[in-house]
Amino acid sequence: MKFDSIKSRLVLMTLICVIGMGMLVASQHYFTQRLINLNQQRDLLLRMGQDLLQMRRHEKDFLLRHQESYFHQFNGRAETFSEKLNTLSPLFAQYQVSNDLGGDLAEALNEYQQLFRRVVNLQTEIGLTYNSGLLGHLHELEESLLNDPYFALGSEALVQFDAARLALRDFQLTKDQFHATHALQLVGYLKSRIDNGNESLRQRIVAYQLAVTTLVSHYQDLGLSHNEGLQGTFRAEAHNVESRLGNIDKALQPLITEQENRVKVYSISIAVMTSIVLILVLIKSFATFHRAFANFVMFFYRCKRQYQKIDTRKLGFAEFKSLAELANEMVESRKSIEDRLASVEAELAQQTKASAKK
Repeated sequence: MKFDSIKSRLVLMTLICVIGMGMLVASQHYFTQRLINLNQQRDLLLRMGQDLLQMRRHEKDFLLRHQESYFHQFNGRAETFSEKLNTLSPLFAQYQVSNDLGGDLAEALNEYQQLFRRVVNLQTEIGLTYNSGLLGHLHELEESLLNDPYFALGSEALVQFDAARLALRDFQLTKDQFHATHALQLVGYLKSRIDNGNESLRQRIVAYQLAVTTLVSHYQDLGLSHNEGLQGTFRAEAHNVESRLGNIDKALQPLITEQENRVKVYSISIAVMTSIVLILVLIKSFATFHRAFANFVMFFYRCKRQYQKIDTRKLGFAEFKSLAELANEMVESRKSIEDRLASVEAELAQQTKASAKK
């Protein structure tokens, strides 16, 4: 299609505008969808962070209240966290993010769950209530020993035994190793004072000493403070999960910024290119129109004195070329008429001279 007419130029300019707007809308839609997808994934990360906070809350509730329901709630949150992580995984391949980020987070979460399970199992062995686990066994042994005549009211053995029990309770409350050592020393002293003839009592004291030793050992394994033992290990692993989650968020932020910048660059580029092409077409069309109009003005000016035709090759638009052809035909017609008039006038002049001679 030749754009050599005013109509075709208008169609061309309209087409340029439509294509430019179409490209702008398409790029906006494409990059907006990518931005929406990235922001949805980041929102998913925020919800995963909330799940992790709930897991930490259930963890602390269990350590404080020793209720197994918090462990089940912890596992439920962990499963939800894993499902969201699986939903997030395709993003890594789509945006060329290192798969190690998701793998490291999954491994850290699994390690965190396993460590907390070990904490729960160890606490269950110690006792979730005063009458369960090792605590319940100690309580039964204490009741059995207190019912023995050897620990009669006012006896030195009872005073020593009460001091050992008090030291053990102090250890359970303060987790101070001094009280545990003092309790074991008192129990050992009681065992050394029992006659070999009272084998039944001796066996119960030995069983009580073993139970106290095991209890102290379990508390040490669990951790005498929040940063020791299993508690310290799984708390560190919880911080590791938080760190891994933060690394994914940090990896997503540059992608979002990049997409936002690409939206701006593509939008501005399309708008500028469309404007430049449109302006060039307008300038060329205006120049062509001006040249053609000037040729027509000169043509009519010269027509008063001579029979000069318009060169159609100098007229850019087809409409002006058609007018030029009509104008050239008009010039030829005028010239033909004037030639005929001149011929008729010449004949009349000759006839007039002939008549005058007669």
